Amino acid sequence: MSRRIDRITRRLTAPVLLLAGLMGSTAAWSAAPAAAPAPAAKKQTPPAPQPAKEIHFPAFEEKTLANGLRVVVIERHDSPAVGLELLVQAGKAHTPAAKAGLASATATLLREGTATRSAQQIAETIDAVGGDLSINGAWDTAYATTQVTSDQVGLGLDLIADVVLHPSFPADEIERWRAQTLNGLQIQQQDPRYLAGAVFARAVFGDHPYGLPDSGTPESVRGITRDDLVAFHRAHYVPNGAILAVVGDIKAADAFARVEKAFGGWARGQDNKVAPVQETARDKPRILVIDKPDAVQTEIRVGQIGLAFTDPDHFTSEVYNSVLGEGGSARLYEEVRRKRGLSYGASTSFVSPYQPGWFQASTFTKSDSTVEALQVTLNVIADMAKQPVPAAELAERKTYLTGAFPLEIETPEGIAGKVLEAYKYGYDRKWLESFRTKLDAVTAEQVQTFAQKRIHPDRALAVLVGNATAFKAGLEKAFGPVEVIPITDVDLLRSDLRKPAAAAAPKKP
Repeated sequence: MSRRIDRITRRLTAPVLLLAGLMGSTAAWSAAPAAAPAPAAKKQTPPAPQPAKEIHFPAFEEKTLANGLRVVVIERHDSPAVGLELLVQAGKAHTPAAKAGLASATATLLREGTATRSAQQIAETIDAVGGDLSINGAWDTAYATTQVTSDQVGLGLDLIADVVLHPSFPADEIERWRAQTLNGLQIQQQDPRYLAGAVFARAVFGDHPYGLPDSGTPESVRGITRDDLVAFHRAHYVPNGAILAVVGDIKAADAFARVEKAFGGWARGQDNKVAPVQETARDKPRILVIDKPDAVQTEIRVGQIGLAFTDPDHFTSEVYNSVLGEGGSARLYEEVRRKRGLSYGASTSFVSPYQPGWFQASTFTKSDSTVEALQVTLNVIADMAKQPVPAAELAERKTYLTGAFPLEIETPEGIAGKVLEAYKYGYDRKWLESFRTKLDAVTAEQVQTFAQKRIHPDRALAVLVGNATAFKAGLEKAFGPVEVIPITDVDLLRSDLRKPAAAAAPKKP
């Protein structure tokens, strides 16, 4: 679901020092199997789905401050804890191409020093009360989140307000961030999984900021200055368009008073809008290969421009995706992994932000089965349009979706996240409470129509990262012309993905 994907995206933009270590192990996992797995054992019949739990979304009150900050308070007195989550219009959608990574850098560096606190003092302050403070950037927005006990709400609000309103961007912290990020990017640039995703995003979105790598590139990171950070913060960390959710053991009147004290002086700025996404017209698939000669397997991404979150087909897309590629019971996994043994995993997903995001199918396979894996993936997607989903399969996948929702609102953080998701896109409490009803109302015919009209495997974008020599001829035979870019020539800052050719040396007189 969109919120879950959005959270994953935000976590991937956290400090890259941690990511560097993770990427090392991820790369090892991705490259380990030299051959595809044998077909899995025969699928066992799962137990019948249990009746869905009733969704009782807690009541909440809201207020908009004079500066435009929307505040939502949800009282939950079952435990002495309060979650605070602030959303601002400061995601990568507002980043210039040459400054890729600026939104993520700004979010990361907010908690590394303010006008009155050093990075160490901020860390010690929140640690002393057993709380947590994090700030991360996503596609459209950035989030500042803290969890504290109910007797420390004042401290929690003070800390969030301080780091969001008064960051100092110390020079030594900027350089520390730069060194850590460059170290992580050096690893990422050679990781097939990362490259497949990054190239897919750039290719599918072209010049739109949605296609920029979250953490930037080595070139863009080296070029980000303190002035860039200050300017981005001034322009995008503003109360108009921002939403603050306060969830937990606190009375609404007390919460509003405390928020007014902490954020009432936050000055309004210019409204920030996300540029429209333009879809490239094609009448056949585009096959783009990133040639990594030492690769023993191929990372595969297939997809297209998808939907905005507010698209009328949003709930239909959720059911469609659940049937096609979400989890081990979905069709793509069943065909690619269980029946054919081409890969250890295969899945699909939608990312649906303010503007249309992407629809993507993802898998990997050994080099000599690349063409088959790509063709099977496209075929499974195409089959969704041929006939309605059988009633039993549709019911199972709906139950999977609706069964997860109550689990997502069991904690203050989960509730705050769902409220922010609804309010971010202009919805309200009624939209949250109608979640299950809207999913249940999706019919098999609607899913088939969605597959026919909104998803286009016959003209999809396919990005493959692997040893081109092993499968290029087969791709050309099956799909026609194939674009190949050597891994050393990839430039994620450019919409054509190619480093500019070196200027020709001047001729001697």
